[in-house]
Amino acid sequence: MTDIKYSEWRPKLTLEEEREVAAGVIALKNRISLLKDLREQLGLSQLELSDILETTQSNVSKMEAKADPRLSVIRKLVEHQGGRLKIVAEFPDKELELPL
Repeated sequence: MTDIKYSEWRPKLTLEEEREVAAGVIALKNRISLLKDLREQLGLSQLELSDILETTQSNVSKMEAKADPRLSVIRKLVEHQGGRLKIVAEFPDKELELPL
């Protein structure tokens, strides 16, 4: 088998397609880091968060790597820190707070 460089088999994309891919990568990274960002903003380590969630540090690491963290995990963390999690749907003419 011959080694092929990525640059040789990579699909040829237009500038607009390159921009779309780059925007998608950024959006995905932002979603992936939601739980980690919240934990860090609260000044907690993975071990401290594992105690709050009654799980292991290894599981916290896995949760942080997921693209879509469970809302129940986010809510438990927020409530443990004395906060209240709200979901608000914004429309052009109104806002609706969705019950959790």
